[in-house]
Amino acid sequence: MNYYKLNVKLTEKDVSCTGWDCLSRTSSTYSRSLVNEILEEAHQLARAEAVCKAVPVVKTTGRQIFLEGGQALTSSLLVRLAGTAQSLLLVVCTLGHMIDRRVEEYSRKGLAAHAYFLDIAGTCIIEAAGRQLVERIKTQVEACGLKTTISLGPGHSYWKNLQDQRIIYDLVNPSTIGVSILKSGIMLPKKSLSMVMGIGRELPPSAENHCYYCSIRRKCPLSRARDPL
Repeated sequence: MNYYKLNVKLTEKDVSCTGWDCLSRTSSTYSRSLVNEILEEAHQLARAEAVCKAVPVVKTTGRQIFLEGGQALTSSLLVRLAGTAQSLLLVVCTLGHMIDRRVEEYSRKGLAAHAYFLDIAGTCIIEAAGRQLVERIKTQVEACGLKTTISLGPGHSYWKNLQDQRIIYDLVNPSTIGVSILKSGIMLPKKSLSMVMGIGRELPPSAENHCYYCSIRRKCPLSRARDPL
């Protein structure tokens, strides 16, 4: 089990692909100042941490990868990209509860803009934390003479079985960093995410990131798929 502490600092430009920028460009100077104020508050509230665990792959089928211990993850894209992997690295990353609590506080006080901007800021920060973590892991794995796949995660259009998140959760045990899971497969705090990466010597080529495989990439404000496959 590996633990990571992450330090993510974003600028207003970094979140310009989201609904945040659409609002801030059409609003008043006061609102634009509020955007920057809320982004700074998000940085102060975020506690980016992650835990991960490598689990050996036992066998694969057309839609499933079976892990040591008997669990199986169900995603045809995961099989396609990581079916030849020696192991899967299971990751859970979170920003902690403080952003969620402040969003709720702003909502109770009727400060809708504050709540909205802070929620977007939290989403951008957790996504950036995930990318930062992937790069750190990739560097560590390559130093051992191995390769990694891009990161994939349950709940996206290419991996609809959100119950697989329970398997990842149980194997990684992110309760050590304050993450819990609901029966639906949704994790709390809300600004949390799970990722799976294949590790091996012979891995197939893939697109630059998982956004290219998502059916809503042209509509998603967080999409990093710049060009069609």
